Amino acid sequence: MTLRHAILGIIAQKPSTGFELLREFDAGHSVIWPAPQNEVYRVLRQLKDEGLAEIVAEGARGSRTYAATDAGRAELGAWLAAPSDYTLRYEPVLKACFLDQTDPQSRIARARQDLAFFQEQLRVIERTARQKAGQPGPVREDARAMAVALYTALSGWARAIVEEGGSEP
Repeated sequence: MTLRHAILGIIAQKPSTGFELLREFDAGHSVIWPAPQNEVYRVLRQLKDEGLAEIVAEGARGSRTYAATDAGRAELGAWLAAPSDYTLRYEPVLKACFLDQTDPQSRIARARQDLAFFQEQLRVIERTARQKAGQPGPVREDARAMAVALYTALSGWARAIVEEGGSEP
């Protein structure tokens, strides 16, 4: 995953200030992964320095609105067309590989923790979708639908372990 292309994609969809970009990377409001403030601003400056982004407006207290340039849109298009990295690096999946190395109660406890997290992510996605309904700006429905399908599947896996009582499948 690349923060560079995520930022480029957002400012290609809609010119945005650094503050608006930070909200896009807030784990509680987006299907885009979290990113620290310093990284968002560092990448934004880098995109501008490389000619992939430009400042299209300056506002109060030094705020700047960035948009993708033609070169930035070309870079985004090339990235979208390139083969994806399907390597899954998700700690809950790695832990699932080794659940047979723990006792049944610990296996159930792990599944319960994962289930609670996955279900909370589904609630966050649904709440955010309701809040953004009818508002201007990108909806990102494809990403939302993918995230819902992923967390629904992960919830189903965790729920099955909890319901089977920790016995081996």
